[in-house]
Amino acid sequence: MDDQDLQTYHQQDEFAKVADAFLVYKVRSVWHEIARMYNEMASEYNSSMAAGFILLTINEQKGTPVTKIAPRMGMEPNSLSRLLKSMQEKGLIYRRKDGTDNRKVYICLTDYGSEMRKQALKGVYRVNNLIYKQFTPEKIAAFAEVMNAIPQAVNLVCNQLVQEQKHKP
Repeated sequence: MDDQDLQTYHQQDEFAKVADAFLVYKVRSVWHEIARMYNEMASEYNSSMAAGFILLTINEQKGTPVTKIAPRMGMEPNSLSRLLKSMQEKGLIYRRKDGTDNRKVYICLTDYGSEMRKQALKGVYRVNNLIYKQFTPEKIAAFAEVMNAIPQAVNLVCNQLVQEQKHKP
């Protein structure tokens, strides 16, 4: 290992120490691992984690207004449009206009989409149950409490940053 490699190693090692101190880094890293796992599971069905979660957000009987899907998924509408188009091409979903308001479009499951939704649900339940078995109910409750509080904390931080920006010359 030459001096440059050694310096790079130490910088990366420092990064690991710093990253471990940041909650948001841990959340991002864990989510990346979860996404990778779900994408591997979904690839067996020629699909993706995002498509599977969209299937889970759609009401099986009535469909779901397209405008409600992006917020439920935490996605940008442009990304959602591309994914919905791909899912429609694969025969998972179809679009249905509202009978009284033609501006309102529902995303509905095809029979194939319903079957794939069941597979996605099985996968989510399986992973969830396996994770629950790894921890005590008290640890799960504490984790849920923190995770449920994070959006409020993020909103507070965002509001503080906006206020700071307003007071800058």
